[in-house]
Amino acid sequence: MKKIVESYRQKLAREEGWVLKRGADLRIALCYPNVYAIGMANLGFQAMYEIFNNIPEVSCERGFLPDSVSRDRGDRVRSPAVRKGFSGKRALAYARASDTKLQRASSGYDQALPNGRATAPQLDEMSEYERTRTPLLSLESQTPLRDFDVIAFSISFETDYLNLARMLQMSGVPVWAKDRTLHDPLIVMGGAASFLNPEPIADFTDVIGVGEGEILGPKLIDIIFENESKDEVLLALARQGRGFYVPSLYEVSYRDDGTIAAYAPAAAEIPARIGRAISAESPKEGSLRRAIRRGQEDIVAQLKRDEVFAPSTTIWAPQAEMGDRFLVEISRGCSQGCRFCWAGYNYWPPRVVPARDILAKAKKWRTKTDKIGLVSTAVCDHPEISQILQGLRAMDYRISVSSLRLDQISDELLDALVESRDQQIAVAPETGSDRLRRVINKNLTNDEIVDICGAVFDRGMLTVKLYLMVGLPTETDEDLAEMITLVERIKDRMLEAGQRLGRAGKIIPSLNGFVPKPNTPFQWEPICPEKELKRRLKWVCKNLARIPNVEVRVMSARIAHEQALFSSGDRRIAPLIEAAARLGNLNAGLRETQIDPEFHTSRARSYDEILPWEIVDAGLSREFMQREHERSQEARSTAPCPSVNQCTRCGVCPTTWLAEAPAALVQLQAFATATRPAV
Repeated sequence: MKKIVESYRQKLAREEGWVLKRGADLRIALCYPNVYAIGMANLGFQAMYEIFNNIPEVSCERGFLPDSVSRDRGDRVRSPAVRKGFSGKRALAYARASDTKLQRASSGYDQALPNGRATAPQLDEMSEYERTRTPLLSLESQTPLRDFDVIAFSISFETDYLNLARMLQMSGVPVWAKDRTLHDPLIVMGGAASFLNPEPIADFTDVIGVGEGEILGPKLIDIIFENESKDEVLLALARQGRGFYVPSLYEVSYRDDGTIAAYAPAAAEIPARIGRAISAESPKEGSLRRAIRRGQEDIVAQLKRDEVFAPSTTIWAPQAEMGDRFLVEISRGCSQGCRFCWAGYNYWPPRVVPARDILAKAKKWRTKTDKIGLVSTAVCDHPEISQILQGLRAMDYRISVSSLRLDQISDELLDALVESRDQQIAVAPETGSDRLRRVINKNLTNDEIVDICGAVFDRGMLTVKLYLMVGLPTETDEDLAEMITLVERIKDRMLEAGQRLGRAGKIIPSLNGFVPKPNTPFQWEPICPEKELKRRLKWVCKNLARIPNVEVRVMSARIAHEQALFSSGDRRIAPLIEAAARLGNLNAGLRETQIDPEFHTSRARSYDEILPWEIVDAGLSREFMQREHERSQEARSTAPCPSVNQCTRCGVCPTTWLAEAPAALVQLQAFATATRPAV
């Protein structure tokens, strides 16, 4: 145990900004179910740490999956669970929030940036925990997690469900909620996965936060303080009607064919479905853009209110991925409506942080670093992106961004990236076929993609990373062949620019198997069968690898199917998660539980079926989602989210966020934090 304590103290010694509050009324262990380097690159995790510790009566400490001194490509430190594919090989990368394989947007600020590296720990913490049988400890005070009042998990990726179970096992806290007593901590889950599909771990958790943490965190604390017993707390949370899901208070029944028959609330005044709570403190992107364009200064001022909460780096952690730069969320949500993208749909309506708040935070951090990462699902959608870039360049910041929509890359942004000496840029054609891009509602042609990449190359940035998906609905071998042709055209355009510049770059296609996600128009689709997906990935990889100046990176079909299982499964796969975490191997868990993963991943669902994740009401109407799915089968595009007054197309916002918004529009109102007397 002494070695573990010393390892934790070494981490703290390298950090700035962490907090340790003694004698607080309520102690929370905020846990990220992955290793320290990954967790500390997560803005949602850092934001909740700040929010909880800003409440006087609360002390919040951090917990992580122990580090393991084992390296994979890129010298990143991984835990055994990560090495087995449980956490997704691309979980470290910022890349783009719209990626369907990993929910990089999480709570809207869950991205990291490229080119980061973690320093290897001095101790193999996982081995030391196992050798000494030490219960899992908090980072700040090295207290056993089981001694806290609340253990709150921030889960961005559904593949980290296995790590959640493993951390509970290591903590000595019963994994199953039904086995815990009043003496055990309250187990809370939040983060992007909480309203993606929480059902696979519903039986592990006491309460699941459905929505965005800056709204739910203070409300959770209020209800804990206002009630005496654990049962009273859970009932009060469930009766909020929005924002909190208490799985034990819902009975699930099934049909003879194995599909869900119904969710039945077990007590009065509990909603049949749990609506998400979202922050409206950031103005709606479309409304702000329109008001600026029309010169409506009074509305612009109203939309750019003072009380905007902009999640950003709170703890300076050099050992973390992207630890050398200041990260700040500039917007949340995306207006484009790509049909594969859970992050895009579930963070509607799009909202932005005013430029003045972003620049004010950046100014405070400039003494620590000259590197800044703009975190967003759609960087160039920000109506004040020009002002943001100008302000950051005036501070001599080196600017990095997530991958960009090809149709929104401005000359000004490219110039800023060149000034920052970025050696590559990440873009997302998704596929090589114009037809298939209409299927997924990404309205770009191959000609436009080549022209835009050419503009990047002409500025001296000769390395481009391309995010591509294999196994999309309606995909044919002809679509795959067009992917090869597109990469060849981009490579030729790169070499053309390279001849003028006297050097050559490279094209880095990143191939990923398409994974259908809940609450998207593709939620009814099966994943491509593993054998067929493997064939397609292998064929594309082989043909791309033959092209000069092309470096292919590929995701395995097996990992895609693991992700699909955790994305689309229901409560009945919880025993598999528990067994796999206990045995350290997913296949061993499958053998022990005899669960058939294909029931959850490989069958097309009918429109009449009750889907496991529909216990959460994301606000999107079923009619809209079904219509979008039908349009995808016809390769018909849909216009982006308009964010206009009285828009009811998808059902999320009956009006835009303006003064005339009705009081009943709960999903666009922040919860108020009750004032408690000092004790």
